[in-house]
Amino acid sequence: MPYMKYMSNVREIVKRILSWGSPEKYVRKLHESKKYLEAYSEHTDSRITTEPHNAIGGSWEEMGKLQFDFLVKRGLRPHHTLLDVGCGTLRGGRHFIKYLNAGNYTGFDISPKAIEYGRKLVEEERLTDKIPVLFVSEEKNLKFEELRGKTFDFLLAQSVLTHLPPESIEELFENIGKVMKEKSSFYFTYFDGERYKHFSIEDFRYPFSHLESLAKEHGFSVKDYSNEYPHPIGQKMIEVVRHGAGL
Repeated sequence: MPYMKYMSNVREIVKRILSWGSPEKYVRKLHESKKYLEAYSEHTDSRITTEPHNAIGGSWEEMGKLQFDFLVKRGLRPHHTLLDVGCGTLRGGRHFIKYLNAGNYTGFDISPKAIEYGRKLVEEERLTDKIPVLFVSEEKNLKFEELRGKTFDFLLAQSVLTHLPPESIEELFENIGKVMKEKSSFYFTYFDGERYKHFSIEDFRYPFSHLESLAKEHGFSVKDYSNEYPHPIGQKMIEVVRHGAGL
């Protein structure tokens, strides 16, 4: 992005936040005036404009490597295809793009600024020959219609379900099978809790039993791999496979 355009965007975001009061008030105003995922997308865009490495959770180096090492340990190889659900600014994506064969990485996000930054990062790190597919989910849903029937060996949603309301998680389980092969593995993180809790504007807790029940309802089995995934703020890691695929 040209410097002058970048600074103009920064000034516009700062002006908007100041006009609405504190950053928290700014986020609350967004969510009062827009649908949840639209507000979340706009909030993410504002953070990426000013701090792209911290906008999607921070711990840029630590979390990027953690995701990569975990999936390789779970069997990801260069010839496999990977769908990075909510890929953000490629905190983990850049590691996967380097490792996978050309054309085998696909990432999407509801934040246009995240994808814009990700494409720039691919160029800066000289990864264009890996031909990663990066796109914005214009409909801001989890129906995977933009992928037009394409399926993947591995699927990852790092710090995605942690920010999704119940209706979006149900939509995810209803549709994730469309982009999975018979032996695919879908890994996701979430905040665990004894009961459902919307504990901040954009953060949610779910009991494992609820996620397990949703998975079974749509023909999947789940397994907890949290003991192999030392997340710095305690997110749990779950594997989802088609029922019977792991037997």
